[in-house]
Amino acid sequence: MKERLDQLTLKDLIELSCGEYSVLNDRDEIPTVEEYTARVASIMSEYKSIATPVQARIELNDAEKVSKYGIKEKCARIAQTLCLSGHSEKAREILILLGIDAAHLQTDELILARCQSIIGEVDYEMKRLGEMKNKRKSKTRSVDQVRRSWYSEIASVMSIFRMSIDLDINAAIYANLVRQAVERSKALSKMPPTARMFM
Repeated sequence: MKERLDQLTLKDLIELSCGEYSVLNDRDEIPTVEEYTARVASIMSEYKSIATPVQARIELNDAEKVSKYGIKEKCARIAQTLCLSGHSEKAREILILLGIDAAHLQTDELILARCQSIIGEVDYEMKRLGEMKNKRKSKTRSVDQVRRSWYSEIASVMSIFRMSIDLDINAAIYANLVRQAVERSKALSKMPPTARMFM
């Protein structure tokens, strides 16, 4: 099974983004749905990190926040359980490691209240991040819309570089062309109109 962006052509990448996972097959292998899903996510992430690194960083930051909130909630629940089972000192140590001032953790009631506060905060933030993610996903597009989006991007890159792009180009090379096209467009937009004529 193909595992990297540079093992695909641009045509394969478009098909993959439209749900045609068979472009990842190397031989007569029959991967599971989970294997396909993991590989597709990895390849599309690799494409985004090359072509649109800012967007890739935003998505990575969101994933990192979710992970940190999950760890924070688990620590609070462990501290809560320890406190309820008579191990207040260990619970206090965990909360101090989470950055809570020891002065706010003098009694069992304060420890339990702080644990509940952390759990509530995490729950709120996870719902907020989930809603943001759902808003982005709610813009689900049909296969035709996805294809049109790719073709529009390709046409844009071709017009910026004044060159033809073959769909059999390596997908990693194309991702780099997209990034360079974006950078070139930004640079051109900052130039005076008379200077753009010579670019």
